[in-house]
Amino acid sequence: MNKLGSSVCLMLCVGMGGTGTAVADDRNAEDFGTIQVEGKDEKQQLERSPFPVSVIDASRFHGRSISLNDVLKRVAGVRVTQQGGLGSRSTIAIQGLEGKRIKIFIDGDPLNSPDGSFGINDIPIQLIDRIEIYKGVVPARFGGDAMGGAVNVVTREFDGDWLDVSGTFSSYNTQRLTGVVTKKFDDLGIEIGAGGFYNHSDNDYTMESPHVDGLKIKRDHDAFTSYAAAVAAKIEDRYFDEIEIELVNYQSEKEIQGIEYAIRDAKQQSTANIAGVALEKSDFLTRNLTLDYSLALVKLATRFIDKATTCYDFSGGQRPCSGSGGEIGDYPRDSDDKQDELRHDLDLRYAINANHLLTLHYNQRSAEYRPKDDLAEQHDIEGLSSDLDTSVTSFSYEAAILDRTLVNDAGVKRYQYRYNIPHDDLGQSGNRVSNNNSDTYFGYYESIRYSPLNGLFLKVSMEKAYRLPNTEEAFGNGINIVSSADIKPEKSDNFNVGFLFDQYDIAGLSWLKVEANYFYRDVRDMIKLGPTGRSNKSSYRNLGEIEVKGYEVEFKTDINDAWYVYGAYTNQELKNQQKYAEGTISSPNPLYGLDVPNIAKQYLSAGVEYKHFGLFVPDSMLKLFWETNWVDEYYYGWKMTRHQSRKIDAQIEHAAGFLYSFHDDEVHIGFDIKNITDEKLNDVYSYPLMGRSYNLTLRYSWFE
Repeated sequence: MNKLGSSVCLMLCVGMGGTGTAVADDRNAEDFGTIQVEGKDEKQQLERSPFPVSVIDASRFHGRSISLNDVLKRVAGVRVTQQGGLGSRSTIAIQGLEGKRIKIFIDGDPLNSPDGSFGINDIPIQLIDRIEIYKGVVPARFGGDAMGGAVNVVTREFDGDWLDVSGTFSSYNTQRLTGVVTKKFDDLGIEIGAGGFYNHSDNDYTMESPHVDGLKIKRDHDAFTSYAAAVAAKIEDRYFDEIEIELVNYQSEKEIQGIEYAIRDAKQQSTANIAGVALEKSDFLTRNLTLDYSLALVKLATRFIDKATTCYDFSGGQRPCSGSGGEIGDYPRDSDDKQDELRHDLDLRYAINANHLLTLHYNQRSAEYRPKDDLAEQHDIEGLSSDLDTSVTSFSYEAAILDRTLVNDAGVKRYQYRYNIPHDDLGQSGNRVSNNNSDTYFGYYESIRYSPLNGLFLKVSMEKAYRLPNTEEAFGNGINIVSSADIKPEKSDNFNVGFLFDQYDIAGLSWLKVEANYFYRDVRDMIKLGPTGRSNKSSYRNLGEIEVKGYEVEFKTDINDAWYVYGAYTNQELKNQQKYAEGTISSPNPLYGLDVPNIAKQYLSAGVEYKHFGLFVPDSMLKLFWETNWVDEYYYGWKMTRHQSRKIDAQIEHAAGFLYSFHDDEVHIGFDIKNITDEKLNDVYSYPLMGRSYNLTLRYSWFE
């Protein structure tokens, strides 16, 4: 599967080449589970697999001014929270579990975001073919340590000669530019490509302070800029079927907006340089054995700059900076932290026959962290170099029986990790004391799909899953989060049961799809950020245990060639199951049995699209659309009394617009208005979001 030209997406992952779907040898091209998708509708085939999975066809949004976050909000069980506009921190939650517990993949390879500076929302929608959302069990072929689900972004294939350029221009001085060009030399069996994108937004909307009643704040220090450039080459029909080589550079700068108090100078900068190679070969060593291998080296540099000697309040008046300087924390910072990562990703698939497939997947990651901050060291603050190695080995067996009405996918996973982290405190000898922490865990899963009737699919799945701590949780961030040498993986027992009905030409409708799921999670050793007892210092620790349960319902229908309607609803609850207070074995926990804060209990999305063909010119298409998202009220603090005031009220957001394409679908003009009613929107911890915005997209796509 050629991903040449979409290399700009891959700066977000270390690893290349995977397609995110298991494909058997072409000689066994029959419809069964996830084994064979060639010659079929790949999206439909995935949704009919034993796994609870939703698949979004991203081509529906090409030419629109829509972000990946906005697309994900249309899926039942998926909630995306944000702390501001473009470039602000966002979090994806799947069936109640969020953030680091959800694994992000690009073309089947784990997202590379060692410091959290890269976001999935950076990826231009024009470069995406489809988005796969796995809810609960994540197939062994991905090889990652997802615990609550995963999102796999599958990039578009640019095979041949292509030119695809687009630009989106929005309120608050927002621009998103994307370009890809590829050239194929058939005689040489070589294809080369280059691409890139540029994102910028001032994010300078006015908001109401969540901390001071009646205080209006203009986000005058929240600008974000990022850009990426990539070159790639693909060589075909040597010993390997495909050899792909890529070089990528990514850079970003994000100003830090004050919410509780004004911030005028502090900002974060990131640079990533990535080199990677991917190999693909069918009939590797023996007939029906397929090999996919990728190797990637990532060199990441991050800077946190906070050198202000004068601080201000929101009215513009000066105020003393806390401590010895800087607007954040008690001392000034000018860090220049380095992190190097090396990742291997090996996938071997052996098709016994059309009904049986074996998959072995190995994903290994090594990281070395080298913090440096000469300014902070003047205040006796010193970062410590650390390193880690993690690996996940997965083995699965897929089988179809009873004339393919029953499909089973079972797998085991081996999680292994090693951390070498110096203590922050000095030993008796006066030297730093290192802590080597390592362990091995085993997980497993079982997924079954039964189809008693044409178009009806019953599914049940369960798993024991682990999530290995990431680099920030283990190393800290060199600013206000210290390292945690003894941190352990999170673990969860997951269960899903549901049905899918997917049929064409039924009840007078061109197409109808209905899906419903019940889900349950028992999560233990949750990793949480908490105080260390030292001034303004925190660390990640294994503290929590929660229970998650809920249900979701989703429908989509093409009423006819012109009208499309969708809707999705989720109802969930997360309960604290930690019986005893932190650090004790007998003191009751006053939060036991309470709803976990900062998580919405119910939400829905709905929309309608109308298409009209032949307007103005014969080969044109006009699409009109309306979309609505609703979130019920929820608390962002523990509700220990009925007088709890830390609540985000229920809110609803509407968007509408049009997309017009013509000239054999080469030219696209899109326009939409988001938050049409200018609703006052708040998200996690009551962060104010932007009001009404206007967005224009222009796109030109040509291929030969």
